[in-house]
Amino acid sequence: MLEWPKRARAALVFLFRPLQDIDVYVEDSGDEVFYSELFRRIAPYGVKIVRVFCAGGRAAVVDRARNHDFASRLALFVIDGDFEWVRGEPSPGFRGVHRLDAYCVENLLIHERAAVELVIEEGAKSQDEAHSLFNFAAWIRDVSSSLVELFVWFAVLNRVDPTQLTTGLGIGATLSAGSKGASPELDTGKVEALRCLVEAKCTAAGGSDVTKEIYDVVRARVGAMHRPFDVISGKDFLMPLFEFRLWACIPGKTRRRSLRIRLARHCEPSLFTPLATALEEASHSISART
Repeated sequence: MLEWPKRARAALVFLFRPLQDIDVYVEDSGDEVFYSELFRRIAPYGVKIVRVFCAGGRAAVVDRARNHDFASRLALFVIDGDFEWVRGEPSPGFRGVHRLDAYCVENLLIHERAAVELVIEEGAKSQDEAHSLFNFAAWIRDVSSSLVELFVWFAVLNRVDPTQLTTGLGIGATLSAGSKGASPELDTGKVEALRCLVEAKCTAAGGSDVTKEIYDVVRARVGAMHRPFDVISGKDFLMPLFEFRLWACIPGKTRRRSLRIRLARHCEPSLFTPLATALEEASHSISART
């Protein structure tokens, strides 16, 4: 997809303003089609959004919110939850900023209904066949049992030593090659080895007492979640694993960029209720117009 040069982005915002009720800014770069599809599905009735603007990073979104003139233009600034959300820390306290209730937006795309619909479309299967083939409940249970604990420790490490790599280590370190022609598989042994390494780094950086205190708080918070797998990085871990599972159910392979767009079209709107509510409140704010 064509990505507009930086110097043209400001002009692009003004170009689309007459066509929509509110400007929405997100972290990613070059993902306008995906986000426009997503917001068309989840936007409350009566809120018109034609184009979502990619600011190119969390800091850029927050900075735009900090400097935005809400008296002249309604806007919403959307950021991922990241490890701050996993630990239960407050969102940046700037007007117009909405932090997602998940590690990132990709988490909220992952839902059984979407999985079934994609298998129906790609594999020409009945709904019952697609449901049985993907077996979402078993898949997400297996993924969660391995990766949730790893990400709890990632969140602790990010707190005691933010310079250490966490998600940047990549999902490759936790995978094993499948049998000939099969998709890669999550290797529980590799996940546990990485978890032990991360725990050791936490203790070395923060000390055993501080590490345990942070870990206990994060673990209790995650344990109380309805969807604990929302603490796993959707972009770097869940999406590749979802894609591998899909490949096992259909002929051929999907492309990640188009898969995200299709998931946006099939997403479960209720998972985006807090975002939709923030969007509605921001677009009808009387104080924002004065």
